[in-house]
Amino acid sequence: MSLADELRQLLGNDAVADDPETLAAHSGDKWFAAHEPEIVVFARSTSDVSKLLRFASAEKIPVTARGAGFGYVGGCVPARGGIALSLMRMNRITEISFGDAIAIVEPGVITADLKAAAKAQKLFYPPDPASMKDCTIGGNVATNAGGPRCLKYGVTRNYVIGLEIVLANGEVLRTGGRVHKNKTGFDLIGLFVGSEGMLGVVTEITLHLLPLPPARSTLSAAFASAAQAAEAVQAIFAAGFLPASLE
Repeated sequence: MSLADELRQLLGNDAVADDPETLAAHSGDKWFAAHEPEIVVFARSTSDVSKLLRFASAEKIPVTARGAGFGYVGGCVPARGGIALSLMRMNRITEISFGDAIAIVEPGVITADLKAAAKAQKLFYPPDPASMKDCTIGGNVATNAGGPRCLKYGVTRNYVIGLEIVLANGEVLRTGGRVHKNKTGFDLIGLFVGSEGMLGVVTEITLHLLPLPPARSTLSAAFASAAQAAEAVQAIFAAGFLPASLE
């Protein structure tokens, strides 16, 4: 039995693809690096991810997880071939709670969609990577994505308060929760956020949200030189101001 047939038997026919177009589409990111996988698996649940990783671990088959593929660091490139694990079908916003100021999402949720859903509840998810209309929350967690607003609000790691992760052997780990203050034990969330999928595959994310700012405005200024622009930045900070972004 071929690898594709084994995986179809394990996960279902619609979860596995090995046609040339799909393999090529899952071979790289937005940078120049690319390497085709042997198989692409489209997970629909934590159970799918767990079954796949347990199987791949036993058979010693490399697995590379990926979201939308909008990174520039090669993290989702299946450099050793094997299986490309797409999380794009795990795209549900499970909950947005105004009372708790949290969101619980699957990794395939597009960042801009989460921001819009939070805004509809008068809440605010600050991280704003340049590709937020295309990239996923799972990819943001894997790379600890930031954006211009990280100057004031911080990066993805500052908003992740809970994770569900599938380890390489298929075991499911949960860490953190829906509380904003949690200082008990080791900081496993800090370990996994930014780990580029090397430590496990994130299948659910609990995020801390902020109250929606009442207003926002943009100021543009021109300078005769880069040195003058840098001096202006220092003057803004010295005056006690911290803009949401400053570029």
